[in-house]
Amino acid sequence: MSRFSPPSRSSPTPFDEAAEARELEEFFGQQNPVNVAAVDWHIRREQGLTAAEQEEFQQWLAASPVHAATFEDLDQGVAALRAIPAEDAARVRAGRSPTSSDETPQPDPSLKTDAGRRRAGGRTSGWSSLVAPRPRRTWLAFCCVAVLAAGIGWHQWDQQRVFFQDYVVERGQRQTVTLPDGSELAFDAETQAQVTLYRDRREVHITEGQIMFAVAPDSGKPFRVLAGSARVTVVGTRFSVRYRRTGMDANTVKVAVEEGHVRVTDIRNRQPHGSTGEVDLVAGQGLTVSADGAIGKVGEVAPGSIAPWRKGLVRFENTPLRDALLELERYGATGLTIRDPIVAAMPIGGSFQIDRPEAFARMVTQILPVKLVKGAAGKTEIARTP
Repeated sequence: MSRFSPPSRSSPTPFDEAAEARELEEFFGQQNPVNVAAVDWHIRREQGLTAAEQEEFQQWLAASPVHAATFEDLDQGVAALRAIPAEDAARVRAGRSPTSSDETPQPDPSLKTDAGRRRAGGRTSGWSSLVAPRPRRTWLAFCCVAVLAAGIGWHQWDQQRVFFQDYVVERGQRQTVTLPDGSELAFDAETQAQVTLYRDRREVHITEGQIMFAVAPDSGKPFRVLAGSARVTVVGTRFSVRYRRTGMDANTVKVAVEEGHVRVTDIRNRQPHGSTGEVDLVAGQGLTVSADGAIGKVGEVAPGSIAPWRKGLVRFENTPLRDALLELERYGATGLTIRDPIVAAMPIGGSFQIDRPEAFARMVTQILPVKLVKGAAGKTEIARTP
């Protein structure tokens, strides 16, 4: 059964990608070599050509007027296929006649292989009837198969990634990047994340650290952030996600919304019985997802206080002194040490400048029963007062 045919209710046949690939190879083996070369160049160009490959492509186009004309026809045919309204494409994928066609799709006789016959009968002919008169069907059927060949099927085509970047922001550094879709990501110090843009969605996986997002709206491509046991889904908004495996808030995910609306989901599905495991947040709200995936209560957050590191500040709320010091160390060496476990567990709160550890140390001596003791190698110990 072709994966483009309506699914059987009795015993669905599992998808065999290797078999599909073999059938596509057989199909292209029976086609005009110029057409096949045009398909190859089209796929490679969409995936991105190097300067050398671009020069080679131009040489291929210039080698014969037939090459240029064939490639132009293919490009227009693929564009026509992609321009089909979503509802019509969904009907064709489901095996139903498109509403905009007044004729019954017929198999394309030019597709001789089993793979070609299935595509023509199940989906290709339907697309042809949508976008062009009958004389164009043969070429558009070939264009459709070309699209399929790029990803071995509609699902794989949607799943193809069009952009990937691994970001590593070192200690003491911060970085702001703009993605190809227009979204802006502000990375805090010691942050690692992978950004992947697919044809049907956008994803960011935070391995460590925190990012402030300004997501470009695109209802057809939801934006998802994966961090720890949480998934945050949006269309277009401004929000912050923090996930640290050590130190302050270790192994928890903190989400705060500055503008718009996000949905937070427990990806491990460990919510209590009867709970949906999903919480919606709007501007001025935030929550924490624990290490075991439990979603905490929604709290109010002043929009101006979200991601204070953008303003050169770090904020502590009843934070053990050892974790506060570790947090400051992410932005640079502080020269401060703690040896006494009792001092390390002392809680501290307030906002401090991340680039002034000496001011932090002086403030600590005013609010906690501790003193500063100069040591070797320029280190200063925070120790208990007698």
